[in-house]
Amino acid sequence: MLTAYQIADRVLQMPSSGADGIVPSETTWIELMRPTPAEDRAVETFLGTSIPTREESEEIEFSSRFYTEDNAVFMTPSLLTGVDKGEPRLTPFTIVVAGERIATVRHEDFHAFHQFLARATKPGGCTSSQAMFLALIEAIVDRTADVLERISMVVDGINGEIFAKQSSRQRGRRLADLISDIGVQGDLVAKAREALASLERLVQFAGVALPPPYSKGTHRARLKLVGRDIRSLEDQVAFINTKINFLLDASLGLISVEQNEVIRILTVAATVFFPPTLIGTIYGMNFAGMPEISWPLGYPMALGLMLVSAVAPFLYFRSRGWL
Repeated sequence: MLTAYQIADRVLQMPSSGADGIVPSETTWIELMRPTPAEDRAVETFLGTSIPTREESEEIEFSSRFYTEDNAVFMTPSLLTGVDKGEPRLTPFTIVVAGERIATVRHEDFHAFHQFLARATKPGGCTSSQAMFLALIEAIVDRTADVLERISMVVDGINGEIFAKQSSRQRGRRLADLISDIGVQGDLVAKAREALASLERLVQFAGVALPPPYSKGTHRARLKLVGRDIRSLEDQVAFINTKINFLLDASLGLISVEQNEVIRILTVAATVFFPPTLIGTIYGMNFAGMPEISWPLGYPMALGLMLVSAVAPFLYFRSRGWL
């Protein structure tokens, strides 16, 4: 889908679609969503350069994602999407800057894009191509910050559940479930870290490769501020990741403690019942030469020995604090 936008009266106006693949001449920004070959050709004519395919935009090397060609600057960060649906994934988002003209290519829907449009379509929300580019990057960074804040809240909730006072049986069952939740948040943090790394690369590359109007004066100050915001978010990611690793270790440690408690109880029970079992086994042999067989008090004596041999280890373990 191709959508054309223009800036007029300091506002990003409502989109207007070009007819028969022709982009309106007053267009400032073209937004492509899963473009068709015809739409690709229309944008290439508008920009005077070729648009990278999805396979090219998914290249791992930064040199394949950030480059200049035909007097145009190509930047493709990886953005985090699908968080609200519980299906987080990274998707490439290509930004092409050719003078005052900008084109973006995306293959997935993401929340930051709608946040940007909501701000840019308000009075005074978009004054120039440079301001629009910076506002788009700021919206992406703001959305990433919101995701990290949500992760932090979830991790705090997991922390409270892990160390909450509850019975051993309830804790053992809940810890097994919490390990899965910790893994989900750990995966989300890893994807957020990768997205921030690509955004930091974008800001650094933009400060060097973009034309002067994009990287001078107030625009340069905003670009530096975005870079500082990204670095602070990377610090937050490192902190959250450390906390997640701590919670994972704590969960595994508590599960190990619960398992050791079960093994301890079984060991004590086996030790307590072993002497009575031995005595019962001896007097269950019924040899003819056993003197207690014909003794009237033999049966009560055997029961008494079994009781004493069971109670004595129990009292000993209790005196040592093992029970």
